[in-house]
Amino acid sequence: MRRKPPYSPQIPPRPPNPSGPLGGVQTTPTPPAEGYKSGLHHAPESLSQTSRSQLVAVHHRYTMPSSASSVAKGERLHTLMNTLVALPTFVAMGYSLSYLGGVLSFSPFYHLFPQLDTSTTTGSLKSHNTLNQGAVNASLNLGALAGCLSCIYLGNRLGRRKTTFLGSAIVVLGTVLMCAAFSLPQLCVGRVLIGIGLGMMSSTVPVWQSESSKTHKRGVHVIIDGVYIALGIAVCAWTTYGFWRADSQSGWKWRVPGIIPGALALVVACSCLFFPESPRWLVLKGRVENARLVFATVLDRPPTSEEVEEQLVLSAQIIDVAGESASLSMLFKYGREKMLYRLLLAVSAQFYSQMNGAGLITYYSNQLFATIGLDTNTSKILAASSLTFKWLCTFIAFYTVEMAGRRLLFMISGAGMAVCMASLAICGALTSPDRLGPAYAAIAFVFLFVVFLPIGYLGINFLYCQEVISTRYRAPASGISTATHWTSAFVVAFATPFGFNSLGWKYYLIWASLSASIVPVVWLVYPETTGLSMEEVDKVFVETASPLTARRDAVRAGAGAGVDASKRRAMTAPMSSGPGDDNEEKGAVTEVERV
Repeated sequence: MRRKPPYSPQIPPRPPNPSGPLGGVQTTPTPPAEGYKSGLHHAPESLSQTSRSQLVAVHHRYTMPSSASSVAKGERLHTLMNTLVALPTFVAMGYSLSYLGGVLSFSPFYHLFPQLDTSTTTGSLKSHNTLNQGAVNASLNLGALAGCLSCIYLGNRLGRRKTTFLGSAIVVLGTVLMCAAFSLPQLCVGRVLIGIGLGMMSSTVPVWQSESSKTHKRGVHVIIDGVYIALGIAVCAWTTYGFWRADSQSGWKWRVPGIIPGALALVVACSCLFFPESPRWLVLKGRVENARLVFATVLDRPPTSEEVEEQLVLSAQIIDVAGESASLSMLFKYGREKMLYRLLLAVSAQFYSQMNGAGLITYYSNQLFATIGLDTNTSKILAASSLTFKWLCTFIAFYTVEMAGRRLLFMISGAGMAVCMASLAICGALTSPDRLGPAYAAIAFVFLFVVFLPIGYLGINFLYCQEVISTRYRAPASGISTATHWTSAFVVAFATPFGFNSLGWKYYLIWASLSASIVPVVWLVYPETTGLSMEEVDKVFVETASPLTARRDAVRAGAGAGVDASKRRAMTAPMSSGPGDDNEEKGAVTEVERV
């Protein structure tokens, strides 16, 4: 049986002179009257009312954004999207990750769930309850793993907006179940559902952001997600500390702070439907004219401008190139596009984001400081302070990602985390009940660790995963790579209590070794994507000979992209409304037309 060829989107020809009458679109064979001037309101009086209505319709087709795009345009659109979709999504993610660790020491909580009580138990019962704690804490990660993997199927079928909406609705449902729980199974089910929703949202929102951003702004728009995750973790630490200080034995002490992720997800559900769908997903689905309008909204240009046309053609060309690998199974094969190599890059970036010891700080910061002899109040304050400091450090990458590049920040982060983890191991080996000086020195290395972590692995990891995958496979690959993130987080959350009990200070050496391996891996096989459009990144992978040469080819493409970008900026400078527009328009020649 002959296989049906993959869909190849066709770009309708752009009107030859956007400054001309109605963008140059001819909707009637009636020739223009003498003295015809450009613009809708100067249409010939001889036209019938029907023809005039047709002209109005065509004019709206090329000049009016879709209803979903009418919220804002250009940079204001990105700001609103970051504020109303990305911020609540990733704050909820960070908050949920550290929530259970913050309420485990609440007496109303462990009295209601004695299976999780390690505060008043000893011996074998405490060991058994430690296992229960790890399982319940990690249930969120297992749910998130399922949510991410569901995006392999749902991501390209539902689109970015609908998938985000569905995930946020599931988080709301899970929050209701968790906060109303009076039994351990219901608590676990609620956390699993929250995880499923967060998995869908965390693997879809960065795709949506990256596909809807300008090339030179893409890094900032996506890396802000890491800032929001750290903010959520810090907010949770201070919120749970405040409720821990409350003089009450009522269940609301742990239930009220648990409502916050559901409230944030509700904001996402109400907001995401007012923003435009990803233009590259629209091209993938053959909705080219809708994509034209969204590109115009995102770029804040007229729909018939050269820049919009170039983005449309480049997106369609990349999808044509991917035609040979239309089936999802090609994502796991090398092929012309080297999809397996690209998938492994995305997976490794997310693997290293958790397999560096970050979970020790996120999940068990209270317990970490308590082990060196600090009282509960001081431990909680130090934990919350370190997580707040971590949030402040996320702005280092936010302001340097486009200047320093992805590769350099990855390597600086890995090297710094390796040194800190090795130092923690040394401090742990030297600490004894009658010599706590090294333990207090370890506090300094914890704070130093949270400086290096967000430089490369609290935002840039999400960004890089979107950049190295082509449009056709970006949603399923994002599901797989983000699933790796959550799986690694599950392993850390589940194994850390046993690691400390069994290995003690030697447990830090595992994370020091893994963090140190980041430097050679990134140096050898990670191509630089800074300054390249997503289509130019695709071209690098298609044309490079092997993973070991991709780094060099990306540098060459980046040098060429700088020249092309300067040309594009010159050609797409805001047009004046003066009489010279027609001449300027006729003189503009784009790279697309030269191809």
